[in-house]
Amino acid sequence: MSVDPPSEPDETAQKRAPVRVGRALVLLAVVAIGVAVSGVSARRSDETKLAKWTLARAIPTVALISPEHGGGTRQLVLPGDIDAYYKAVVYAQVSGYVRKWYKDIGAHVKAGDVLATIDTPELDQRLAQAREQLAKAKANEALAVVTAERWKSLRASGAVSLQTADEKVADETAKVAEVAAASANLDRMKALKAFANVVAPFDGVITQRNIDIGSLVSGSANASSGLFAIADSHEMRIYVKVPQSFAADMHAGMKAQLKLPQYPDREFEATLTTTSQAIDAKSRSLLVELSANNADGALQPGAFAEVSFELPEPAAAFRLPATAIIFRGSLVEVATVDANNRVVMKKVSIARDFGAEIGIIGGLSATDRVIASPLDSVDNGDEVRVLPPPADKAKLSSETKSLANQAVVQAARGHAE
Repeated sequence: MSVDPPSEPDETAQKRAPVRVGRALVLLAVVAIGVAVSGVSARRSDETKLAKWTLARAIPTVALISPEHGGGTRQLVLPGDIDAYYKAVVYAQVSGYVRKWYKDIGAHVKAGDVLATIDTPELDQRLAQAREQLAKAKANEALAVVTAERWKSLRASGAVSLQTADEKVADETAKVAEVAAASANLDRMKALKAFANVVAPFDGVITQRNIDIGSLVSGSANASSGLFAIADSHEMRIYVKVPQSFAADMHAGMKAQLKLPQYPDREFEATLTTTSQAIDAKSRSLLVELSANNADGALQPGAFAEVSFELPEPAAAFRLPATAIIFRGSLVEVATVDANNRVVMKKVSIARDFGAEIGIIGGLSATDRVIASPLDSVDNGDEVRVLPPPADKAKLSSETKSLANQAVVQAARGHAE
């Protein structure tokens, strides 16, 4: 006989099951809240660190320089164009065909040397015609002279009228004038024929030859190109456009140094001879002419040169690199740093612009700490982080100036071209 288990334990288990589930859910909720709180806290910590890092990086790092006193001389380097002391394009004075040329490019010639000869068949015919016209005029003159003498005799005896005799005398005078005109025309033809020999106008070097044997040349004034180009290069002229701010320093007799790309280890001395005495309205520059001896022929017409002038600098001026200058409208400013590493903007005036460096007057003192290359947005009160000075300041400054000078010369060279 089986006995059924009591039902009370089952009912108790059923009543405890929801309680266990509720406790588990509460525990899970507590864990989830803990994880969420931990994550939020971590994110806030990261955001705080990121904000501090960003603020630290937002402070610009700058290099400082000290203003250097002027009062000495500064080098002004400008591009220059080298040209021959004399140069000319030799054109044909008569029309015809080139029979032969005798001098090629690079040939040294003397004044009067024959460069080429031209066959002039048409001119030869005109020359022959002029000779015949002169002979005819002389024959007519001789007949007019004899006739006039006869009529003068007849007029004395009363055999002819005075009017008729005067006409014969006047005809004699006209025939004499015709001879003179024919003779002058023949001389003109002979002079033109002499131009069949193309000669050098002065001592120099042939730089161009634009003809060959058989070339047709024209003696008209509208001829497009010359036969030869010749240059006298015993002394060279150098033309430089000097900015208006330096025009007052240019005077005859001052010395300059020339450097050419093809002679990197050599300098040529030049002397300023004259200026245009006028400022070009487009470039705001003064055209300056220098001369340089060229006994060895190293300087060539058409070459480019870097021309260096030594110019005096005002004693009251300070020198700063061009990168330290800030232009804001009509204002010229310099950014300095105070003892608290805060920016202090100072207004200055430009005394001289040397390209790589600027001469400054007013607004600065020798103790100011100037930002070498400030941002365009820099303003009063901005905080900056100062870099320590370089170990070899003199070397760094020299290299910076050299690179800046090269950049200025390259920019000026591109503009000229």
